[in-house]
Amino acid sequence: MKKLIVSDLKLNIETPESDLIRVLAEKGIKASGPDDIDILKKSLDARDKTQLRYVYTLALNPDTRVLNKKAGILSYRDIKTYIPPKSGHREAIGRHVIIGTGPAGMFAGLLLAKAGYKPLLIERGEAADDRVKTVDRFWKSGQLDTQSNVCFGEGGAGTFSDGKLNTGIKDPDGRIRYVLETFAAKGADRSISYLNKPHVGSDSLLCVVKNIRKEILSLGGQYLFSTRLVDFESKKDGIMLTLTDKDGPHFVLAQSVILACGHSADDIYELMKAKGAQVVPKAFAVGLRIQHPQDDIQIAQYGTKERTYLPAADYKLSHRSKNGRGVYTFCMCPGGQVVNSSSENGRLCINGMSLSKRSGINANSAVVVTVNPSDFATGSWRGGIDFQRELEKNAYNIRGGSIPMQLYGDYKKGACSKAFVEVMPDVKGSCGFGRLNGIFSEEINGSLIEGIDAFGKSIKGFDRYDAILAGVESRTSAPVRILRNECFESDISGIFPCGEGAGYAGGIMSAAVDGLRCAVKILCSEDKELSPELL
Repeated sequence: MKKLIVSDLKLNIETPESDLIRVLAEKGIKASGPDDIDILKKSLDARDKTQLRYVYTLALNPDTRVLNKKAGILSYRDIKTYIPPKSGHREAIGRHVIIGTGPAGMFAGLLLAKAGYKPLLIERGEAADDRVKTVDRFWKSGQLDTQSNVCFGEGGAGTFSDGKLNTGIKDPDGRIRYVLETFAAKGADRSISYLNKPHVGSDSLLCVVKNIRKEILSLGGQYLFSTRLVDFESKKDGIMLTLTDKDGPHFVLAQSVILACGHSADDIYELMKAKGAQVVPKAFAVGLRIQHPQDDIQIAQYGTKERTYLPAADYKLSHRSKNGRGVYTFCMCPGGQVVNSSSENGRLCINGMSLSKRSGINANSAVVVTVNPSDFATGSWRGGIDFQRELEKNAYNIRGGSIPMQLYGDYKKGACSKAFVEVMPDVKGSCGFGRLNGIFSEEINGSLIEGIDAFGKSIKGFDRYDAILAGVESRTSAPVRILRNECFESDISGIFPCGEGAGYAGGIMSAAVDGLRCAVKILCSEDKELSPELL
């Protein structure tokens, strides 16, 4: 549908969005009411720190009265809306099963349910509310549930993160906006549909994933929590899945299986390889997480500590080290916490998490270095997995499973820290000082130091002596890819590798979009009357 687009509308940071009608009227654009204004984009212009402004792009009804055609940049264009396919004229041949309830699995399940195909979603971890209790118990006591934790459970690993919804993938058909609007409809703040760097926050994500589950269930779908896929066998009439739960093994016959297992399901990689699928190593990144006072980041980015009208400031930094490796910040969490995200006994990994208000005292982000199959030595398809697990074992052994920390200045010297200075840690899980240098090779340590020093030239104080490092950040993305063809199927007919765990996404948004695309492939194979253009 064609809309009148008002671009580059600049407003003072203190002007509430409820005043947009008034501001437009003052500029000679007569919108009839708030329902006629659709905010397409909102971003903060902080280039001039003496005059911080929000910049809006708005879509209005095409017949909106325009008295001043110089008021902003005006144009008319179609707004692309993604319309999920409806059910065709046939019943599903058999049961469609989804392994994993992260963003890829949830959105694949939601689309299949809306099309009338009543999917079955299998999740090794617990439902959201039970999972929160289990994770909180782990952070307080160190008692790890290897099947339900920060990595496994309803909502996936992203549930205990900052909930970032920005992505670099191309999306000419509007799937990204569809995902954002779905999140907003299910409990996230409406602003995520137009903010330049949207995020949900771990607390809001829990509400969203539960509401998506409720809709899938209302449409005839089914969930099985605390249930694992342990084997499968191809049959003439489908794929016989062997599942296991607290009561032991049971079997489900599936017509198709969307494999959205997440980036930490090593046993699924082993199973797929054993059954004849092509599983190949891929590049990823490893490093440490760094904490600074959020006030320092506010001043560096905005020139003020203000957080009433301004969001918690973020950053995104990159550097090419002298040895050719890329060093960059990853999963930056403004006003967030460092969290123990381990999923295996005897091994430790960490992540960052923010709540929706991002009101914590610290900013934290991972500073990571790229690694690729040539670093894994073994040449095996699982070389990246073994490399990852070795780093996590090294990190665990420093303090017996407690998060090891070190001041950046001491890390540069290779010395164990003895006391925090001005920066105080904000952490979920037990922690203490340890020497992080022993986790990595000298080359990776050197790249991290070179990168952090370089970032100090972009953000004053980033390389301060008492910035707090923690380790290890090892699960930036899947260390392997399960290959699939143009129909999104693996070498095993009827099994569709999907999302971040299969190596086809890198975050909540790209995983959700991949889930939609996999589901449409299945729908088109089920019902030839559905248009392949829906892909």
